[in-house]
Amino acid sequence: MRIMNILHQSKIQFPPLTESLCIKSKSTIILILILSLINGQHFVSADPYEIIIFEQEQFLKNVHNQSLIIRPLLKKYTNPKWSLIVRNELFINNNRPNLENMGNRWIGKGTGFFTGFNLSYSNKYISLSIEPFYLFDQNQYTKNVNRKSPYGDDPNIFNVLNDNRYFIEQPYVTYGFRESKLFIHYKQIGFGFSNANMWWGPGVHTSLTMTNNTTGFPHLMIGTLNEKRIRNIGINVRYTFSQLNKVSGNPYYTALVWSARFYTQPIITIGLSRNYLSGGLPTDRPFTIWDAALLPFEALFIDTKLKTYPSEWEAHDFWDQTMAGFLTIDFPKSGLQLFIELGTDDHRQNLMDLRSQPDHNSASIIGLRKYGFFNNRFLLGGFEYANIKQSYTYKFRGGGHWWWKHDYAYSTYDGRRWAAHSGSDSDDFYLFFGYNGNNWTFIPGFNYERHGIISGNPPEVKIEFRFDIRFIYKNYRMNIYYEKEIVNNSEFVPDNKLRSNIFWLGLEKDLSGLINGLSD
Repeated sequence: MRIMNILHQSKIQFPPLTESLCIKSKSTIILILILSLINGQHFVSADPYEIIIFEQEQFLKNVHNQSLIIRPLLKKYTNPKWSLIVRNELFINNNRPNLENMGNRWIGKGTGFFTGFNLSYSNKYISLSIEPFYLFDQNQYTKNVNRKSPYGDDPNIFNVLNDNRYFIEQPYVTYGFRESKLFIHYKQIGFGFSNANMWWGPGVHTSLTMTNNTTGFPHLMIGTLNEKRIRNIGINVRYTFSQLNKVSGNPYYTALVWSARFYTQPIITIGLSRNYLSGGLPTDRPFTIWDAALLPFEALFIDTKLKTYPSEWEAHDFWDQTMAGFLTIDFPKSGLQLFIELGTDDHRQNLMDLRSQPDHNSASIIGLRKYGFFNNRFLLGGFEYANIKQSYTYKFRGGGHWWWKHDYAYSTYDGRRWAAHSGSDSDDFYLFFGYNGNNWTFIPGFNYERHGIISGNPPEVKIEFRFDIRFIYKNYRMNIYYEKEIVNNSEFVPDNKLRSNIFWLGLEKDLSGLINGLSD
């Protein structure tokens, strides 16, 4: 009865169900409506919008006490606390799917809606978040993507971009649990299980090793849930292990990521992430879970690493490594942050190899964000540029580009890449400038993205214009989003042009007061 009273008080209008949504019973409908009322707020999520909000708050208040490079992270609360928020989203797309960094929200051609629930609780020792969800999408037919790759050994490397219609069912309906976490901790150090999206790196548009561009996969995490301060140094370290059940061969994913933040003037943050895909391939002995678990701790170079297999080349080739280091410099008085991320795909033979051909399998992201333009504390903006172009060394050395192993589905999970959405042999420029005040936000953005730069002949060019508007009224939050996309040389065919438009409407209501009142 208390739940039904909450439903009545919220006065939320849910999108009507179409005939294609075959709900078998009234009880199922009620359950979905109840579950749609809750979305937890105890974690700073992998959503790129969150990093802007929290960074701006730190600069405005001049309280720089938390690095946001490794997310999700646990918010600090003195007392036990619950969270309860209503969320519903409606979207319309007139062409191919094209949105990045949306987790498991699949937005195909046509109309659809998303509703989810996250009940969140946190105290000194336990942090819990559960989020059942329901997604419906018409997923109407679009012209099949068929980018013929020039790479003879991996012809499908460009067919795993976000505009591919992976889910061929019509309509597409999915439900279950997302963004769910259970961590046991003491003073922000602990362990737990989660299927929440992760984000590693300073960018808000892309990252070389981990983003929320795909469905979050179940994983074990051990380490810090928040930055641990030792005098004027903040430390964050996490070890992650998973077996990817939605990838052919069920390979292991193992990663170690850390950051150190020096609270000096300016504030400097450095970090490193090391990520492995392993297993699912024939070896001269059984490849065990312990082999996979210990990979992030092996030597950096092939010449010095432990020889597990008959030859150094085989030891190198039976798993796939990506590694990236990052650096941010914050200037609190001016509201400016500069950042860079540098990475490499797979091992180098030795230090001489790295010195002689530093661009082989390399990638980078540079950018800045500025808060308080023109002496207006609410004006913000920034840019970032990701360079993941294939190196010319591939002509005589092989490889030379990122996420190319077809054995591991080109580093995808549930059909989309978990790292940079632009994919192999690409670059990606993003520019934004807007306003984020107390009650409303308006952030336009521009995106210029190329695929197959070295090998596409011609490269595919994607241009996007987007508008993100958010309002807050009492306990309600509304999000209006529009994106216009133009693709030139689509599928590497000269003068083949593609256009699409996406409209997005979201509504939330904060019910945390009600749920905390019930728990008193």
